Amino acid sequence: MRYDRLVEQILEDVVGDIPPTPPALIQRATSSNLSFHEIYDFIKKHEGVRPHIYKDSLGIPTVGIGFNMMRPDAKSLFKKLGLDYNGVLNGSIDLTEQQMRDLFIECLKIAYKDVKQYMPNYDSLPKEIKLGLIDLSFNMGINRLSKFVKTKEYIVNGDYKSAAKELKNSKWAGQVGNRAVSVINLFNTAS
Repeated sequence: MRYDRLVEQILEDVVGDIPPTPPALIQRATSSNLSFHEIYDFIKKHEGVRPHIYKDSLGIPTVGIGFNMMRPDAKSLFKKLGLDYNGVLNGSIDLTEQQMRDLFIECLKIAYKDVKQYMPNYDSLPKEIKLGLIDLSFNMGINRLSKFVKTKEYIVNGDYKSAAKELKNSKWAGQVGNRAVSVINLFNTAS
């Protein structure tokens, strides 16, 4: 399946019918084109891909492409996908490549919905900012992301370098290391 169609299906699940002008996440315009493949590769680079349960840098049981097994909706997402939550959590079952990808797609749907809540003008932002924001949303969730009030203000005003400085000086940057460097670089190169 083509990535653009996959993203369209994801968005249809999140927002219903896709409007005639596609959201910037799948928009064909050169300056803001952001494909599923780009999002997947960027997030995967920082999360890694592990079919077996492990503890992340904060000691949280994690599996697949950075899926936090302790998140409030973990059991329901596993049930929706027909996966054995307890078996994966206790380490007796590993996820297949397809199961990890399916879980990632479900999480991406949530991250996209959350980033649109955080930044209503998300679709009109430069590609680099959109990629950085979707990664932040995937990594943090809406509750933590919504605390980045000054960062949001700078983005709304088009001051991406100041937004990058806010991210650099955050507790998050210290926790995620190279991921923060990559996201901050996206913000610094946006125009």
